[in-house]
Amino acid sequence: MVDPAFPAPRPAAPDAGLVTRLLREQVAGLAHLPVAASDTSGSSNWVFRLGDTMAVRMPRTDGYAADLRNELRWLPHVACGLPVPVPTVVAVGQPTPFFPRPWSVVSWVEGDLPLELDEAQQRQLALTLGAALQSLHAIETDGAPAGAEHWGYRCGEPVTGTIDGWADQAAAALADLFDPGAVREAWRRLREVPAATRPPGLVHTDVSSENVLTSPDGRLAGLIDFGGAGVGDPSVDLLYAWSMFDPPARDLFRASAGADDATWCRARAWAFVGPGLLTLHHYRTSMPTRTERLTRMVEAVAGEVGVRLR
Repeated sequence: MVDPAFPAPRPAAPDAGLVTRLLREQVAGLAHLPVAASDTSGSSNWVFRLGDTMAVRMPRTDGYAADLRNELRWLPHVACGLPVPVPTVVAVGQPTPFFPRPWSVVSWVEGDLPLELDEAQQRQLALTLGAALQSLHAIETDGAPAGAEHWGYRCGEPVTGTIDGWADQAAAALADLFDPGAVREAWRRLREVPAATRPPGLVHTDVSSENVLTSPDGRLAGLIDFGGAGVGDPSVDLLYAWSMFDPPARDLFRASAGADDATWCRARAWAFVGPGLLTLHHYRTSMPTRTERLTRMVEAVAGEVGVRLR
């Protein structure tokens, strides 16, 4: 996945007419279906609804094209081991002069984004998401390249010299939002993490509220966007606990995910800098809803180590 510290520029967005043209040229059997832009488009892909049961995913940059290829590699493997739906690959489109990157057609997974959950719904999501992540982390990864250099986005250590630099950079850039000294002190306390206690496993790496789908009662209904999937420390899939859950549901999620103290501390360190501070720094003007959520998240994380950010 593209390095969040250096987001790539965004080209002009494709429209429904371009999608239909690509389908007509490469997947003619689907070209008769209606195409409509989806409000689920994120920072990595433009997403279009295709009929009632499919979606077209189109990478926004060349860097995100690598994520799409990665997703297409892992989705069939993941689908066999998870207790909830994930997208099924229907077709893979090739680059053309009209859209110079690969693109995909996948099944549409029904569900709601967990943006406004009450206490009971949070409890249901915490239990079912935690259990699903345990299943994900237990999926065999035979044949995956060995070694951290192949693991990809957020699959390495949550604390490195590079991440220290990101924390310092974000502290300065967000001085109008948080006290820079408080940010640096919080990171000093958070960065002392134990060594990983669990072996590397298959990880999603971006289990955010944009990629989690729920049923009306709050239960997990599906997981989407596996562009950053790889083999790494399971702690990386727990970091959004501080974004999605209030403290009681967060405790349920931790128990359901089977996270010990070391794994939880590592997840918390991940949550503070990346995606916390970094996403706030780079997307606070373009993605206000995400910014509001992540502001609450970094404040909750800092509060757990006794630091008020403002």
